[in-house]
Amino acid sequence: MMTQSLRTADRARKTDFEILGEWETEKGNRLMLKARRLTGYASVWLYYHGHPVKIGYALHSSGVVREVRWETHWREQTETWKATQRRHIASLIAAWHADLPQTPRAELPPSVVGTFDIDGFRFAVEPTAASEHAVLNVVGTTGDLTPVADLLHEDGRICGMATRPGWKSTPNDRKRHWRLESEAILTRAARLGRL
Repeated sequence: MMTQSLRTADRARKTDFEILGEWETEKGNRLMLKARRLTGYASVWLYYHGHPVKIGYALHSSGVVREVRWETHWREQTETWKATQRRHIASLIAAWHADLPQTPRAELPPSVVGTFDIDGFRFAVEPTAASEHAVLNVVGTTGDLTPVADLLHEDGRICGMATRPGWKSTPNDRKRHWRLESEAILTRAARLGRL
């Protein structure tokens, strides 16, 4: 009986939406962002005649927005408008993630050859079965690995990097930082015979 009620309470915590914040657009429309704990999903709502109407959603991992998609009638907004809303969304999700209770760092798989931190997020480099291929992952709070980019390398020296879907809009300066950190990890791993 006790475990049943604990499971029910846990399920309720996962399904309850939290309002992460509200903001106003240049034209005076009021938007709201809602998300659920332990998911990588947040929804964007517009107050229309006093009632919230869903106009889009964001996919995120470890506090980093991977992708923002808009409902049909909102896809025609300008790129500037979309970029402005994405900045609001990314800021709210990062702040919300930073306020979540932090769990101790989980053990990473033994295949990970190194990690690095950027802007409060932890990344892990993991070689694959192909000797010239590795994957760059963002490390979630529970130690789960979410691939963000594929790395082609020759003895650790990166020859090419391709971001995964949902991460393609990552700014180029951040991608360059990923590449430099990953190359340092891979060249060290190659020198130690771990590739």
